[in-house]
Amino acid sequence: MHRTICRLLSLAAGVFIILFPWPGDWPYRSERTLLRPLPSRPQARQGNLPSDAFSKAVGFLRAHWSQFSNRRFITIIDYTKPSTSRRLFLINMESGEVQRFPVSHGKNSGWLYATRFSNRPESHQSPLGFFRTGRKYYGGHGPSLELNGLQKAINDNTFCRGIVMHGAHYAGWGAVAASRAYGPGRLGRSLGCPAIPVEVAENVIDRIKGGSLLYMYAKNAETGLPRSDAEVKTDAEREGLVIDRSGRDTETRPSPRSRFSPSSCRPLLSSP
Repeated sequence: MHRTICRLLSLAAGVFIILFPWPGDWPYRSERTLLRPLPSRPQARQGNLPSDAFSKAVGFLRAHWSQFSNRRFITIIDYTKPSTSRRLFLINMESGEVQRFPVSHGKNSGWLYATRFSNRPESHQSPLGFFRTGRKYYGGHGPSLELNGLQKAINDNTFCRGIVMHGAHYAGWGAVAASRAYGPGRLGRSLGCPAIPVEVAENVIDRIKGGSLLYMYAKNAETGLPRSDAEVKTDAEREGLVIDRSGRDTETRPSPRSRFSPSSCRPLLSSP
């Protein structure tokens, strides 16, 4: 009798595990996924993923584990690369798959390369550092994603600046081809938002929304330093680019900023 009861209990436990498995964000399961190295699969090896940036992103995620509810994806934007490269890396931490997309930088951050970064409102420069993704919404650029800067004095003004991820036609390869009329091709620029091609925006945002880690990376970058018009012109001439004053390749209409207020400009956590 006792043996029969034990067998029935074991069977019931097995059925329960099958019908009600651990949720995907169960900490022990996710921790094992996080700590193992990226699989040596072709898509992971050929992604040209910056190892330094990836190590820093994983370290930050470990240090602030409870602050992120979407731990399946890490997104890295490598601003050491030119805008003509696919420098947004979308990393699936469960499968090791790495996908790459083009992404714009702020119009005052540079031309082909982003060399200047800022946390100041109205600087029209890209921010740097660690961010937590927020909710998806539909604005003037279609599907958009709120970003929350997590580092005081580095990117804690991101939300009130209205810096969001959104789709934009100037962030596609067509903009690179069109800009060749003015010099070497480059991606169009935003007012500081990481804009991505319209055709992939919804898919990318749907995956990384709701509390995943986004890391905007630039090696040895100086943040928040004002630059004169002469210095900006010198940068453009050194890169062999023609300065286009028409603004046709830049974002001239900001994302709706009525949703943001200076009172929301505060870091949500500090870096380790």
